[in-house]
Amino acid sequence: MNFQQLKFAVAVADTGSFTKAADLCCVTQPALSNAVAQLEDELGAQLFKRTTRSVTLTTFGQKLMEEMRDIGKARDRLYRQASDLLEQDTQSVRIGMSPLVSDEFVSNLMSRVRRSDNQLTLVLSEMNKGDIGPGLEAGLIDFGLVPSPPPHSDDMISHQIYSEPLLFLSGNMQTAPSSPITLDALEGQMMLMVDDACGLANAVRKLFIEHQISLKEYEGRALSYHVLEKWTQLGIGSTLLPASKVQNLDYARHLSNRSGQVVSLDFHAVWKPTQQERSSFPSIFAGLQPVQTATEL
Repeated sequence: MNFQQLKFAVAVADTGSFTKAADLCCVTQPALSNAVAQLEDELGAQLFKRTTRSVTLTTFGQKLMEEMRDIGKARDRLYRQASDLLEQDTQSVRIGMSPLVSDEFVSNLMSRVRRSDNQLTLVLSEMNKGDIGPGLEAGLIDFGLVPSPPPHSDDMISHQIYSEPLLFLSGNMQTAPSSPITLDALEGQMMLMVDDACGLANAVRKLFIEHQISLKEYEGRALSYHVLEKWTQLGIGSTLLPASKVQNLDYARHLSNRSGQVVSLDFHAVWKPTQQERSSFPSIFAGLQPVQTATEL
């Protein structure tokens, strides 16, 4: 017994004709008739009364026909579910990330995902931090990578993925001393900032507020981290940047708090709980385990 035999029998019952059933199933009439006859032999009795004018179900056939239809429907559901799972496993996973996210972390993430699931494709989009939460809510992206603090929502999961040191850059240094500069030493210094699209300005302001330090912001705004760094070299002011975004370490120093600990910026992955129902989720999540990034000065 096979699915094709059951399909042919249902087609005969629906059309009342072996010829019409053969046309419906796109096979020859003898092939269909032989398949139905083989099914009847396996079941032990005839399913149809055959006359020169009509084909009707026998009592035996009537009692089994609904079961045959259910088997066909179950087969179709099985194929649809298998197709959905395969499509889900091979579909792209969309990640929106702040420009502050380390290139090295992204490279490591992609390598880990490739090793764990080579059917998965990551689609990366650089986004303003403020757009990542709404993007997740609207289903435009599947995961977000953002600096601390992550978007707050009762329907959002956040997981810290890595931290990297915040470096202090100033044009007043010809070479970078080996000892860190303390947060308290930044009191009253002119701090250069970027617009808060990426989340850096918000993180810096939060840092100063938490340590009760007065923040003096430069009136102008840079559009890139590269410009921030150039402006410090021109002596316009000082700035704070994640270590991975600093190109010239001659103007950079580690930053420490009052306890002597290096000040770092935390990065988080955020997603909707429904993402955990996807078969691709373990591969992504494995790539988002916390890692520590350190830069030697």
